[in-house]
Amino acid sequence: MSAAPEVQANPHYLDHLAAASQTHDVEALEDIVTPSGIKLLARGARIDASMRERLLAHKLSRPLEQCIGITAGVSPEQIGEAAQRWLDEQPLLRALCADDPGLPVTQSLPRLRLTPALNSLLRLYVQQQPDRLRHAVGVALVAKSLARRLLPGDVDLHRRVGLAGLLHDVGELYLDPACLQRGKPLQAEQWRQIVSHPVIGHRVLRDLDGGGAELAELVLSHHERLGGFGYPRGLQGEQFTAAMQALAVAEWLIGLMEQSPSAGIHASIATKLIPGEFGEPVLELLRAAARTSGVPARLTGEAGSLVDVLPQVVYVMDVLARWRAVRGSFDERLALASPELRSLVALCRHRLLQLQASFTSAGLDADHPEKLVRELAEEEDTVRQELLSLMREFHWRIGEMEREVLLRAHQMSPDDQALVHAMLAALKGTVPTGI
Repeated sequence: MSAAPEVQANPHYLDHLAAASQTHDVEALEDIVTPSGIKLLARGARIDASMRERLLAHKLSRPLEQCIGITAGVSPEQIGEAAQRWLDEQPLLRALCADDPGLPVTQSLPRLRLTPALNSLLRLYVQQQPDRLRHAVGVALVAKSLARRLLPGDVDLHRRVGLAGLLHDVGELYLDPACLQRGKPLQAEQWRQIVSHPVIGHRVLRDLDGGGAELAELVLSHHERLGGFGYPRGLQGEQFTAAMQALAVAEWLIGLMEQSPSAGIHASIATKLIPGEFGEPVLELLRAAARTSGVPARLTGEAGSLVDVLPQVVYVMDVLARWRAVRGSFDERLALASPELRSLVALCRHRLLQLQASFTSAGLDADHPEKLVRELAEEEDTVRQELLSLMREFHWRIGEMEREVLLRAHQMSPDDQALVHAMLAALKGTVPTGI
C-alpha cells in the first residue's frame, strides 16, 4: 500500500485564519488528522490562534484549506455592490460592460457559485486590506465582460473566468505580509516570493471543492503576457489563450485604475508602447470602450513637470544607447550559454527593439538626449504631459525587464548567471561597455 500523503500547513495562512477567528466563526468541516491517523481536531471544532502551533507541529493528511469553513463569508450582496461602484466611478468600465450580452455583470457576478471552501479563501483574502474586495471584484467584472465578447456562447467558461477573477490573488495568503506592503522597495528574495503567488494559488485551487484544474490554470496565468515576458511560465502565442488573456488584461487594467485617475489613457499609451503583450481582439475591445466612454483624449497634469521626470528621461535614453553599444559584444559568449539563457536574451532584445521603435513612432530622438530635453521643454503643455507619461512608462518597462531577467536567471547555472549580471551591468553603465 502507498503511504498516506503528507501536507504541511503554511504559517502565513494560519495567521490569516487566526485573525479571521477574532470576528468570524472558523471551524473544521471534517476531522483534521495526521497521515498516521492521529486526530488533531474533530469536525465542528472551532479554530483560533491557540490552535496555530499545534497545526504547524504536525503533517496533515489533507490540505487545511479543504477542511476549513468560515461563517459569514463574502456575500453576493457585497460582490454586487462592489461591482456597481466600479461602474459608477469608471466610465471606461461602464462602456466595456454596456453592450455585454446576457445578464448584466453586476447581477451575474453575485450569482457565481462559491463553495464554502472557496468563500473561506476569498474571505481571508479580502480581510487583509480594505481594498482587496474591490480589487477582486474589479478584476472579475472586467475579465467576465471580456470573456463574453471574446468567447461568445461558452457560459461555463464565462463563469469560470469570473470566478478566477475573484480568486486570482489568493496565493498572497501564503506569503510573508512584509512582501505585500505597498510603497516599499523589494529585495530579490521578496520579489521571488511575490511572483510565486500564481503558482501557490494554482496549487491550492486545483484540488479544492468548487475549484479544479481549469480554474487553477486560469489563476496560474493572470500575470502572463503574449510575447513571453510574463510570469511564472513565460507563455507565448497560442499557449496564452483568449480566456487567460481576458483575466490578465483585467488584472492589468484594474491595477492601472487603482493607481491613476487617467487609467484609460495610460492603458492606451501602454498598449501602443509594447505591442504584442495581448492579442489584437482583446485590445480592440478596450480601444472601442475608450472611444465611447468619454475619457479625455489627453492626460491631465498628473505626469508631473519636466524637472520631475528628467532623471527618468535620461536613464531610459542612456539604457537604449548602451544597448546599441553592447548588443553585439555578447554574441560570442552567448554561443556557449544554455538554451534557456539564449532564449531569455532574445526576449530582452525584442523588448528593447520595441522600446526603440516606440521612441521613433512617438517622434522622439533616442540618439541625442540634450536635443530631446530641449524639444520636450518647447512642446505645448498637453503634448509634453503625454510624452512625459510615455517616458515614465518606458522607465517602468525597463525596470520590469530587469526584475524578470533576474528572476529567471536565479534558476540558471553560475556561468549563465554571471553573464546575465554582466549584461545588466553594461546596460546600466556600471561596467565598461566593452565587456
